[in-house]
Amino acid sequence: MKHFKRNTACPRTLPTQIAGRWLATLLALASASPGQAAETEGNVYMAGAEVRIDRPVYGDLVAAAGRMVVEQPISGDTVLGAGSLDVQAPIGDDLRAAGGIVAVASEVRGEALIAAARINLRPAARIHGQVWLAGNTVLIDGVSLAGVRVAAREVTILGTIQGPLEIAADRIEVRAAARIHGDVTYRGAHEISIDPLAQITGRVTRSGTAQQPQEAPQRTLGIGPVRPLLLAALFAAAVLMHALLPRFVASCVRIVGSSPIRSIGLGSALTFGVPPVAVLLVITIIGIPIGLALAAVYALALLAGYLIAVFFIAEKFAAPIGRDKWNSRWRLAFVATALIVLTLVTSIPYAGPLIALTAISAGMGALVLQAFSRRATQQAA
Repeated sequence: MKHFKRNTACPRTLPTQIAGRWLATLLALASASPGQAAETEGNVYMAGAEVRIDRPVYGDLVAAAGRMVVEQPISGDTVLGAGSLDVQAPIGDDLRAAGGIVAVASEVRGEALIAAARINLRPAARIHGQVWLAGNTVLIDGVSLAGVRVAAREVTILGTIQGPLEIAADRIEVRAAARIHGDVTYRGAHEISIDPLAQITGRVTRSGTAQQPQEAPQRTLGIGPVRPLLLAALFAAAVLMHALLPRFVASCVRIVGSSPIRSIGLGSALTFGVPPVAVLLVITIIGIPIGLALAAVYALALLAGYLIAVFFIAEKFAAPIGRDKWNSRWRLAFVATALIVLTLVTSIPYAGPLIALTAISAGMGALVLQAFSRRATQQAA
């Protein structure tokens, strides 16, 4: 990794400039070669199967990878997407992270927004700004100097929180080492569990009750999730996509099979990174047309990514039978079977949304990698 220049630009910009920076960030990340860094005015963009930040970054950092470790300080905003993310060095401004497993063991001078299946704020974590956490399992063992909001299935608190704490979860446990200096407001299917040795200076209030499991629709093995019209529409879209772009679809499927971690990492960064850009553009009023166009492209990319995952599964189903079957009219039967199987699997409680996100991210990442590899080939020619 090379040395990077300092960015002397003002760290706080107007909403339009912020939206422009986010959009430029995503485009630079998508066009960067996997595993290599690209520098623009002091900011760093990285993508690859495994990314390790082993030198200080004097600017903003945007990175996507299957596995990522931040070992050196980042002076600006940090946007990260990875299957496994470990932040061990200080972050000079805001932290935005998404992935499968996210661990923070350092100081964050700004706000922190993290979405992951498992989130771990370790004892060394010290976050100065507001904290928003969303995931399946959340462990707070560090220090938060402002308010914390959590939405998860299970939440465990051992650390120190200065400010109000808001939690929406099925199970909430406050252990003996916890120190909460503020009000606690929670919503869940079960009563909060508070160790007698835990210290809470504010009031503990239950704002509502989550939907009981028995009241939830039975969606795991039933016919409910397999909506015929939706499946028919997805199948028609898959047939149309393959009819119009057969070689492109085949290339994307090969990328998913040969570089799954790279595809998921890049796709995750785009999945979580594009919506804030569209919202910021719409808020600025002037950027409404661009924001709406970006939202439309994003929706199409999500659909295309999901269909690429369906084609990948269908090809795996056809592999034991032979390539001749896959290249014949049997292809449609394999695609329909893969579509039904993926729809059933993604309807499993808790694990289903994560599987759907992984499938969409893999397909979207493969789309971007294939698109830019084709552009690079055309430029070389």
